[in-house]
Amino acid sequence: MRDYRRFWELIQAHRVDYRLMGRVTEYDFYLKHLADSLSVLLVWPELFAGPVRLADVGSGAGLPGLVLALALPELHLTAIESNRKRARFIRLAAQELSLAGRVEVIDRRSRELGHDPAHRGRYELLTARAVAKSDKLIRDCRLLLAPGGSAIFYKTPAGLTEEMPLARREAQRHHLDLATSAVIELPRSAGTRQFIRLYAPCAS
Repeated sequence: MRDYRRFWELIQAHRVDYRLMGRVTEYDFYLKHLADSLSVLLVWPELFAGPVRLADVGSGAGLPGLVLALALPELHLTAIESNRKRARFIRLAAQELSLAGRVEVIDRRSRELGHDPAHRGRYELLTARAVAKSDKLIRDCRLLLAPGGSAIFYKTPAGLTEEMPLARREAQRHHLDLATSAVIELPRSAGTRQFIRLYAPCAS
């Protein structure tokens, strides 16, 4: 927990200068951001077993990417954040949290990286939390996934229900499969979370 407290302290110290988020108490940070970021491990823990390359799209203040990197010592994170101020904060936080050797920060858009040979088809996992609608994420991010990889979009149950028709249509257009998770109740009535999972086809 010491590392997570240090992460919260860094966000508090830099939230205005780097335009990270509104003021949040340490208690609310643990409930609404930390627990939420980690909730995906309750649904698909097998995806995070062993060494894995994760792209966190629209990483913002480093959520969920840096939280997952703190929890999973074999995870290698590429934080994709086009806002340069926030990208600078993620680099600073990775250094302060002794994660710099496992964290790469790229201040470009995911749709550009999908056409870059250094990133196209590179990632076994991709996460996106509070970034964009699912159909847009599919269009922008699908080329980043390695064969057999998965993209996981953090949604609320209401948001998932609203977005699924267009998300399913977009996935079918690109010959991708979609699944949804059960609803996760966050601790102490902090809200609910549900996930959309996009499956990239395995190499033939």
